[in-house]
Amino acid sequence: MSARGIKILVGGLVVVLAVGALVWVGVGRASVYYYTVSELLAKGPTENVRVSGELVGGTVQGLGTTSLKFVLHDRDNIDQTMPVAFEGAVPDSFKDQADAEVVAEGDFLADGSFAATILTPKCPSKYEADK
Repeated sequence: MSARGIKILVGGLVVVLAVGALVWVGVGRASVYYYTVSELLAKGPTENVRVSGELVGGTVQGLGTTSLKFVLHDRDNIDQTMPVAFEGAVPDSFKDQADAEVVAEGDFLADGSFAATILTPKCPSKYEADK
């Protein structure tokens, strides 16, 4: 094989490895995993984690401000609850509605509360067929 052929082969391998590394990193960051309230309570204090649960109706404090507090419960075990404190812009779709699904991202603290930095309310009614 000539020197030019070796250079082309090495260049091609570098490009393939670079694209492979970008795909690997992209898939890792794009995959979204979250814990349920029960799983996170069992795991203990954790930084930079997502938790999904249902809103306990009537527990929302500070709606309309940038400081929000509420309680989530586990879908399957409503006795498992977790207080959540959120600082930031509250999404428009966040409502004080019992059993509304919420995904929060942040830190689970040693005192059993969750300090959220990202809040994503789910609105299943938007995706249900009209009756």
